[in-house]
Amino acid sequence: MHMLSLRILAAFLLFPQLLQAEDVGRPLLISEYVETGARHMGIRLLGAISLQGHKALAELSDLAWDEDEEILYGVTDRGRLLHLQPVIENGRLVNARLLRHFHLRNRKGKKLKKAAKDSEGLALERSSNGIRGDSLLAVSFEGDNRVDLYSPEGEFLRPVKLPDALRDKKFYKRGNKGLEALARHPQFGYMTGPEVSREGGDIPIFSQSGQRWHYRPLEPNGALVALEALDDGRLLILERAYSSVFEPLVISLSSAHPRRDNVNRVLQTQLLARFDNTQQWRTQNFEGLTRHRGERYFMVSDDGGESYLLTQLLYFETL
Repeated sequence: MHMLSLRILAAFLLFPQLLQAEDVGRPLLISEYVETGARHMGIRLLGAISLQGHKALAELSDLAWDEDEEILYGVTDRGRLLHLQPVIENGRLVNARLLRHFHLRNRKGKKLKKAAKDSEGLALERSSNGIRGDSLLAVSFEGDNRVDLYSPEGEFLRPVKLPDALRDKKFYKRGNKGLEALARHPQFGYMTGPEVSREGGDIPIFSQSGQRWHYRPLEPNGALVALEALDDGRLLILERAYSSVFEPLVISLSSAHPRRDNVNRVLQTQLLARFDNTQQWRTQNFEGLTRHRGERYFMVSDDGGESYLLTQLLYFETL
C-alpha cells in the first residue's frame, strides 16, 4: 500500500477516538497556602484538577500509567476501565481528556455483576518495553477478593494466583475492607494486602509467593488504600485515615523497602507527605496512586458516587 494511503487509513482509524475524547479536567485549588510549584514536606505540588463531566468518572479507585501507549488507565468501584490523557504544560497538570471507557468483563464476555465488579487496585505488565499493543492490566477486587488480568479494552484474560490466606473470606475484617491496593514489584511480583487487619494494628502486605511484610499505619484508623512499586524495590504507600465526619480525614504518603531480609517484619517507613483536611487542605478520599515519569506521580480520589464530593487528580514529584 502506498505510504500516503497508509497515513490516511491510520488517521481514519484514529478519528473515532478523537471524536470521543472529551476534556474532563477542571481547575482545583487543593490548598489556599501551598501553591502549585511549592514544596510540601517531601514532595512538590505540580497541579491539581477535578475530573467531571462524565458518569464513567464516578468512584475512580486507582490509576496506572502506560508509557508505551501514553495512557493513564483508571479503574472504578463500578467495574469500569478508563483511558485518560493528562494534559501537562510546562511541567504542570492543567487538564485531562477521557479517551475511552469500557466495562470490565467476565470469562464469558459479559459485564461483571454487582457482587464481582468492585475493582480497587490496578497495576501493569509490559507497559514500558517499547512495544505498543501488548500491555496487560492487573486489577484487584474487594468483596470477591481476587486479582485478574485484563486487556486494555476490559476483556478478561486469566486470574493471578494469590497466597491461600488472601482467598479466605475469614481473613478480612468485612466485605469492603479487602484488596484495595495493588502493585507489581520488580523482585516480588504482584504485591497486595487488605485495607485493614482483621485484628486491628499492623496491616499485612503479601507477595505473590506468600511472603509478607507488615505496614504499621501512621494514623489512628489508618487503612492501606494504594501501593506503587519503584524500580529500586521501594514501595510508595498511600494511607487513608477516616472514622466519621467529626474526625479529620488524613491522607499520608510514605515509602518503605521490602526485602528478603525483612520478611515478616514491620516495614520501616519514611513519611513523604501528610494532608489533613483540618489544616487548610481540601484533599478528599484519595485512594489511587501511580508513577508517571522520573519522580513524578499521579494520585486520585474516589468521590463515592456522591454529588457533593469530587474526583480529585493530583500531580506531584518526590524530592
